[in-house]
Amino acid sequence: MTLMVTAKRWRLRVADLFRESGHTGAPTVVLYFLADEPKGLTLSELANRMELSGASLTRLVQRLEKDGMVSRRRLIGDGRSWLIQMEPAGRAEIEAFEIHAAAMRKRMFEGVSDEDMAAALRVLKALAEKLTHGPDAAPAI
Repeated sequence: MTLMVTAKRWRLRVADLFRESGHTGAPTVVLYFLADEPKGLTLSELANRMELSGASLTRLVQRLEKDGMVSRRRLIGDGRSWLIQMEPAGRAEIEAFEIHAAAMRKRMFEGVSDEDMAAALRVLKALAEKLTHGPDAAPAI
């Protein structure tokens, strides 16, 4: 229960942080997933990573494309797939938001040792793996 309550509080606080800094949550998360992928991701790769349906993600990507944050291109060799790439405006948006996010992380993790953080991450990764591939895994989207 502690994990569920903490996750809910974290999501609510991050949503507040997004609003306070003039951002909205889901589109910013799309940008975070693309930030480490200079060649881009296909729409299906992005949907899998975000655990969203293709239709929901398509609307987010279209909004980001309209704002000049990302671009969509047909994937060479597979005209049915879209490649989503971060544009300079999207990178600037992430850099601006990261100032706020880094400050929040610093406040939230003050007093948590590197060893405790590493242990917590190991536990969360193990849970995520079991929830993705174990007997209690949710059905694929």
